[in-house]
Parts: sequence; C-alpha cells; structure tokens
Amino acid sequence: MSSGITAARIAEFLGKGMLDVLVDLFKSESALYGLLGELLASPEMGVRLGASALVEELAVVDPDRRPLAAAALAPLLGAADPVRRGDASWLLGFVGGAGELTALETVAAQDPNADVREAAAEAAGKIRQGGAVA
Repeated sequence: MSSGITAARIAEFLGKGMLDVLVDLFKSESALYGLLGELLASPEMGVRLGASALVEELAVVDPDRRPLAAAALAPLLGAADPVRRGDASWLLGFVGGAGELTALETVAAQDPNADVREAAAEAAGKIRQGGAVA
C-alpha cells in the first residue's frame, strides 16, 4: 500500500470519529478497501461499529468499488465468531453482488446461529433487489 496506512491507523481515525476523513482516504486509495475485513474482525466493538459505518457510507459514495469491499468482507462469513459472521453478512447486503449471493444463501440456510442466518437472508434479499442501499 503506497500510503502506508494500516488497519491500526484507520482504527485510530474511527475512534476519533473521523469518518469523513476516512471516506475521502478510501476514495483516493482503493487499496485501503482490503483492510475492511481486518477492521470488522477487530476485538474492539468501537472499531467494528466504525468499520460498519464506513462500509455503509462507502457503498453510497463510492459504489464502483463495492466489489473491493465485498472481497474484503466475504472471508468473514467463515469466521468462528457468529458476531463476525453476522456483521459480514449484513454488510455484504450493502456491497455484495452476484458473486456473494450464493455464499449468503448458504449461510442463510446452514449457519448454526439464528441471528447469522437472519442477517444473511436479509443481505441476500437486498442483493436480489438490485443491491439496494438502505
């Protein structure tokens, strides 16, 4: 990554409520999208909430890069922690496309956690409706 910005640095920005600054950074440097999964997997709830807000905002203001966000989040569908699986499922409803639909449908049908199944089903529904962003 040419800017040298790490997930830890982005987490600092999130902790300071600098969402607008981060949106601008992500829009100017697409490689940062690769850090979204790491941020969403953080043990710190504040970082995860900030990362979720960032993904939702980027889905609106930088829609051409939704596939980059989806690629960073999709691996979390297999996380051991159901909270991470549920969060990733929900956010894929904002940034996912046809490539994530099958995985979400599988999670919706087979995940052992009811909340994760529900989040995946809702996300799959959003994608089927044309990737509607709430």
